[in-house]
Amino acid sequence: MDTLWTLVQPMRRNIRRLGRASLSVAALTAILASTATYTPANADGYIPGAVWTDSQYVTDWSGFYVGGKFGGTWGDIGWAQHYTEFVLPGAAGQEASFSPGGVAGGIMGGANLQMGYWIFGLEIGFVGTGLSQSTASPSFPATDTFKTDIDWLLSIEPRLGYTFDRTMVFIKGGWVGGNASMSVAGVGTGGAYKTFKTDEFVDGWSLGAGVEYAWWPSFIVGLEYQYVHLNLSTAGSCDLCLIGIPIGTEAAITGGADISSVMLRASYLFRPEDGF
Repeated sequence: MDTLWTLVQPMRRNIRRLGRASLSVAALTAILASTATYTPANADGYIPGAVWTDSQYVTDWSGFYVGGKFGGTWGDIGWAQHYTEFVLPGAAGQEASFSPGGVAGGIMGGANLQMGYWIFGLEIGFVGTGLSQSTASPSFPATDTFKTDIDWLLSIEPRLGYTFDRTMVFIKGGWVGGNASMSVAGVGTGGAYKTFKTDEFVDGWSLGAGVEYAWWPSFIVGLEYQYVHLNLSTAGSCDLCLIGIPIGTEAAITGGADISSVMLRASYLFRPEDGF
């Protein structure tokens, strides 16, 4: 019996030591978990994408933001003139065609409202385009010169996004307006050189998509594509011209513009925790 007790006693001590070690490991794990888990309630420096629970990642996109964007733009523009003073006004169906391109940039601002992983927002943007090009008359001989300038665009676009940790993908679309200058110059019916020009505020619609990344707590970078269609037709009083009854004055310019752009975005997000 004494021999058996001698063998069992060390085993009992090892079991007690193992139990105390297991309790220590469990306590340490709980402490580390509580300090490593950020929640909006206990983290003043909350970073979008920080762990909220053991199984959920939350990106804090709610709030107002301001920023800028810069990139490239290009377009397909076509319009016909209906001035009667020119020798070659252009046959029906003929348009002066333009394919301008260049750099574009501007500012933007908006607001986000987060509901789970979905982001609902509204964005306002102002972009200088500098789209400008001249082209000769489509008729032969080419005695008329056409020119188009689209200087800037103003957009108001609702936005819908979905978050993946610190990344958000989004689509947007809405109303777009801008300034368009269209001119034609050439030899008139009396043989004199004449120039006609119209500066119009034109509008249309847009559709776009992009991706943004929360690079730092409130510093957001991204990339977007935007398509814009503008109606370049000027006002006229010939309401029946569309059905072939030329009663009234036809619009001086009829046509449209399709503009695309790819731009880098950068913005600062003022979250509700910042006091805004």
